Amino acid sequence: MKDYQKIIHEKIIDCRRIGMLCLFLSAFLYTGTMMPQYAEAGWKLSILSGSSLAFLLLTFFFYWRMSKLKDKLDQ
Repeated sequence: MKDYQKIIHEKIIDCRRIGMLCLFLSAFLYTGTMMPQYAEAGWKLSILSGSSLAFLLLTFFFYWRMSKLKDKLDQ
């Protein structure tokens, strides 16, 4: 492998790992919204929901970035 291809391959691996981490954090925070003790305080529920959505959007961003890097690697 050329050095350029090796760097792109390492970036793909990093994007996959960070994307999976963001997905796991999003699922973990979403399960926190289902707890009845947080349903009483609306601001806690909105913080959990908002942060879950933010991590889910980051997951989609890293998936998109990974697909663009794969296209660049295939060329």
